[in-house]
Amino acid sequence: MSLGIGAHANLILEDDKTVMYEYGSYNLNETEYRPRNNIYDGLITISRDCFAEPEIHEKLKRVPSGRKKLIIKRIPVDVNYTQMISEGKIIVENCSNCWRVSTENNVDIMALRILFVLFRQYQVDGKLPESAGYDA
Repeated sequence: MSLGIGAHANLILEDDKTVMYEYGSYNLNETEYRPRNNIYDGLITISRDCFAEPEIHEKLKRVPSGRKKLIIKRIPVDVNYTQMISEGKIIVENCSNCWRVSTENNVDIMALRILFVLFRQYQVDGKLPESAGYDA
């Protein structure tokens, strides 16, 4: 069963030092925070050095034909994005549909969910995601 909340972000700027995403969120449980024509008025600015590389595990595995094959796995690592927000490496401008903020740093909780998805997709795919979404 769905909680009726979610957010979506799109990449709008990328250079050598920073990455910028626009984002918008919704809450179907409250009429004032329902989606209105996909408004993306929130902004997430991330320093390039915040994107952590995953752990790479390599092992030789014997296949049924008797040959050995190199298997490479990308294991995502946890990124402490709340600490990066307090250090100023990540700057979040809350969107107009923000209904709840984090007690630590007054950041939209849906922006925090989007940050988790962005960092995880980067580690899995090896490149910056063009868009990211979270629906619960």
